[in-house]
Formats: sequence, structure tokens, C-alpha cells
Amino acid sequence: MSSAAAAPGRTTTAQWIARLCGALFVGLSIAWTFQLPSRLGISVYKEQFLLLCLGLVGAIVFLTTRYDRSKDANPPPYDWALASVMLGVMAYIAWDYAWFLDNAAYAPPLMLVLGVIVIVLVMEGLRRVTGWVLFSIVIAFMIYGLLAHLVPAPLTGTRTPPTELALYLAFDTNALIGIPLGVATTVVVIFIFMGQVLFNTGGGEFVTDIAMATMGRRRGGAAKISVLASGLFGTISGSAISNATTVGVVTIPLMKRSGYSAVDAGAIEANASTGGQFMPPVMGAAAFLMAEFLEIPYSEVVVAAAIPALLYYFAIFVQVDLVAARDRIRFLADDMPRARDVLRAGWHFIVPFVVLIYALFEMTVEAEVAAMYAAVTFVVLGALRSYKGRRMTWRQLAASFWDAGIATTELVMIVAAAGFVIGILNKSGGGFALTLALVKLGGGNLYVLLLIAAVICIVLGMGMPTTG
Repeated sequence: MSSAAAAPGRTTTAQWIARLCGALFVGLSIAWTFQLPSRLGISVYKEQFLLLCLGLVGAIVFLTTRYDRSKDANPPPYDWALASVMLGVMAYIAWDYAWFLDNAAYAPPLMLVLGVIVIVLVMEGLRRVTGWVLFSIVIAFMIYGLLAHLVPAPLTGTRTPPTELALYLAFDTNALIGIPLGVATTVVVIFIFMGQVLFNTGGGEFVTDIAMATMGRRRGGAAKISVLASGLFGTISGSAISNATTVGVVTIPLMKRSGYSAVDAGAIEANASTGGQFMPPVMGAAAFLMAEFLEIPYSEVVVAAAIPALLYYFAIFVQVDLVAARDRIRFLADDMPRARDVLRAGWHFIVPFVVLIYALFEMTVEAEVAAMYAAVTFVVLGALRSYKGRRMTWRQLAASFWDAGIATTELVMIVAAAGFVIGILNKSGGGFALTLALVKLGGGNLYVLLLIAAVICIVLGMGMPTTG
């Protein structure tokens, strides 16, 4: 048994270092959001920032996740070495990025060796945080990148030597250090930080209490609490996983006690939590990628998602009500909290959302800047007011930094791998060939093409995260 298992309350050296890397990651993102380097007269390439962030995240992955994907807090020596190499190589490339930029056309041996190391470590980090499915898909794309010229039409691509492909994937701004990684490290992590500040001041409990106060006395109230709480929680988290882990620990036992089967309870919470990814105003990373790819403000994506998100939750709400009627699910106890009491104690959690929406739609600032305004509002109000005894302290503020950094690691590794896929499709010409094939398959009909895209998303979604 590991010492972590023997002493679960003890924080190991690896965990402290992972926390430090997470806090540095979030701190760098905030500094970049407010253009601190340029304000201090320091010239920094965005790629240097991205590489350093990726190095910190990779170190966190190797310090917290073992080869078999377990979460043992005591990494073996080879994981310490991988974490050190990941952070060291990324920091070195970021430090001397101008040299790599000048010599990229000459493909020096050092650049090739470091490029291979970067690709291998990113892929291993991806496998550890997501499993074999997405890892295998990215590997399949890499094989396509090498053999695209041999693939039958209409997916035939150009011939790319292995060394050229490796350099392109590791160093080009259309591959690893491209748009997906930029969105994750400059936008998404700020929103996750905002959510962590909220959670650490009792905001998660406030959301659950509101749902219990409004739905607890209705037919099938436990499931309706799950749906409403997950929808409300989705407005601040943008993550299905954090939604399920935060809300589900309360609502799933409630549903089982009120008469829902364990299967129904898990299915209801899983579906309700999934909607948190596209419930405005804070949505998952995919929404930010859409805004970046389409070159439109994030606020427009928010508006487009509002009606589908509400319809999604309305459909789940109707379904759980029908299940409750069919199975004669009893009411919850009458000792549910009163809405006015919950709002009186936690009204301050609503103010930052007003700030966020005002900043997005009225001030029309960048999404990450709006999120920081809201986060600062959470910190100030959370320090002035408590909810159920929870108040923002310096320790909780520090925890918000490292919790946000660690919570973003899976996403960063996924978008880094997505950069590989985008780079391969760009380099081989496969992206154009695939798009042309899909348009031909749809016969030029927009609605048929939308249907094809929906089917593809459903199939890929069976084995991959949304962003992937």
C-alpha cells in the first residue's frame, strides 16, 4: 500500500508540486489575459506562453496520473523523470523560441529530437488522461499523415516525409501550438478559475439549495432537483464531469431514496449534467473553439446556444415527470429549504453573473476578460459574505488557483492532440479532401450536410470527449 493510501489526509511532495504547477499555469493565463508582459515592456511570443503552459500541464499529468491511469499520489522515478523532461523541454523551447523560429526551415537535428520528444510526451499524457480511444484515433491520423499519398480518392493527400511531419506537428502554429491550445490556455482556464472561486465560497451548495427549494415538493421532485440543479450548475461550470461530481453526489442518493431505480437515477443525472456543456453563459471548451474557428464573438455563440439548451432541459424535465407518474415516485419530505431563505442567504452569488453578462454583451470585452471581472466579483463578495459558514479566505483563493489548473489538465492534453489532427489535415491536404467528400455526400444540400455532421458527432461522441 502506498503512503498516500495509508495517510489519505497527507499531501505528498508530488501533489504540492502539481498544485504549484497548476497555480503557475492559471497565473500565467491571467497575466496573458491582461497583457501584463507588454505592459511591462517585455516582448513575448504567444507561442512561448503556450509552450510553457503545456509544459506545466504535462508535468501535472505525469505527477498525478500513473501509467495505468490510476491516481496514486506517489509517482515512481520514471514519472518524475517524464514530468521533468516535459517541463524542461517546453521551457527550453519557449526560452529560445526565436532560434527555433529562425532555423525551422533548416530542420536542425536538435529541433527534430526535441520535436519527437514533445510529440511522444503529449501523446502519452493524452493516453493517461483520456484512455486508448482518442489516443488511437490521433495515431490513426498520424499514420494517414505519413501515407496520405497512398490513400484512395477522394481522401488522397500529399506525401510528407516523417521528419518534416514531426517538425510541423511540434513547432508549427497550425498544429500543436495552434488555435485549440490557445483557446484552452487563454479562455477556458479563466472560466474554470471563475467556477472554482464560486465553488470554494459555497456556490455549488447554493445552486443545489435553489433547486431543492423550487422542485423538492413536486412529483418526482428528486429527479427535478437533479435537472434544475444541473442546468443551473451548468451555467457556471461548462463541464459535464464537474457537474455530475458536484450535483450528483447530492441528487443521485435523493432520487434513489424517493423511489427511482439506481439505473434511472444515474441516467437522469448523466443526461442533466451533459447539458452543462452548452448551457449559457459559461459553456464548455467546444463553444470557445467554435467562436475561434468561426471568428465570431463568444457572445454570439451564447445567444445561439440558449434556445437549444433550454429545449434540452425541458425535454429531460418532461421525461422525468412522466417516469415519476408511471412509477408513482413519491414526494420528498416537506423539510425542503424555502426559496426566499436561500436567496436571502446567497443573493451575492447572482451578482457576478450579472457582471459577466454585462461585460460580454454591453461592454463587448473578450470572454476571458469578462470571466475575470466575474471572478474578482466572486472573490470580493465571497470575502464579505458567507454562505452556510463558507467565506472566501486567502487559503481558498490559493486553492482556486491550483484547483483550476489541475482541473484543466485533461482539456489541455485533448486540445493539444486536436492540434496534431488539425496539423496533419493541413499538411497533407486531407482536410480539404474530407470537406469536399462530405459536401459531395450531402449533395450540396445544407440540411443533409447538417444531418451527416450530427450523425458523425454522435458516433464520435461514443468514444471521445466533446472537444476531441
